[in-house]
Amino acid sequence: MSLFLAVQVLTPPPATERYVTLLQSPADQSTGWVVEMSRGGTLKLVPVGAPSEVPAGRVWQFWTKPQGATGPTSLGLVRAGMTLELPVSRLPAVGAQQLFEITLEPEGGSPIGRPTGPILYVGTSIRL
Repeated sequence: MSLFLAVQVLTPPPATERYVTLLQSPADQSTGWVVEMSRGGTLKLVPVGAPSEVPAGRVWQFWTKPQGATGPTSLGLVRAGMTLELPVSRLPAVGAQQLFEITLEPEGGSPIGRPTGPILYVGTSIRL
């Protein structure tokens, strides 16, 4: 009589590509926001620390520019101290060394489809 054992090898599912970006002030290198995103998932823009004031008649606008892109893409307006979450399908691409920035724009956002105001926070993504 022979004894036969069947062994099932479980393979973990492929890891989802995840990226993180620290958005820092060009003026003093302080971190104001963290961007977290995963391929096929969501992007989260999370404030760090106490929010600064937005001047009257102005708004913060969130932008991204993947490597090789000819220009930035607006990801919408940002409210002080609020987390923004959106599907990565709204981004032109997802990857490492992707530029993210928040600029100060006229009320309603940039009128020309690209940043017009000063960069308040900027950073590039790294893969985790």
